[in-house]
Amino acid sequence: MQSTPRPKIIVGLDGSEGSARALDWAIKTGRRLDAEIIAVHVEAAAIYVPGPMGVAPPVQSRAWLEEQERCFTEDWCAPLRSSGLSFQSVFEEGTTPASIMMKLAQREGAEMIVVGTRGLGGFVELLLGSVSHQLAHHSPIPVVIVPPVQKALTPEAVESLEATLRRTSFAPA
Repeated sequence: MQSTPRPKIIVGLDGSEGSARALDWAIKTGRRLDAEIIAVHVEAAAIYVPGPMGVAPPVQSRAWLEEQERCFTEDWCAPLRSSGLSFQSVFEEGTTPASIMMKLAQREGAEMIVVGTRGLGGFVELLLGSVSHQLAHHSPIPVVIVPPVQKALTPEAVESLEATLRRTSFAPA
């Protein structure tokens, strides 16, 4: 008899409090589902900015990228190491974090993508783009967007949401 493959959860990490909350949610859910967590950090390609001689991309040194990768693997993924769950960490350089996470989710056969929010909103979000917004609109698999603390659900609301999810056809058994 062939065993059922372990579910996979993609979680985006960027060092923000929002991504730490997303990781905490993914770990708790991963324990309930006996899932493997795939932590992802995408170092987006440089954005072209106006300069004194026209438009030029900011230069990201190799040392800076290596420090980002060290922060990701050692610091941001630390809760995964202590969780006891099976996990992978994926550090990528690319165009947009959302597109890379969706491609990784497809390649790995992930069940969901989990991200936090930084709560930028307004013009800054419009200018920089919101990973959670892009995922919510374009991901072919479910996306969980973990809100900031001030927008967190009360324990009663969480129980109500869980009861609703249990009644749906896509909820885990």
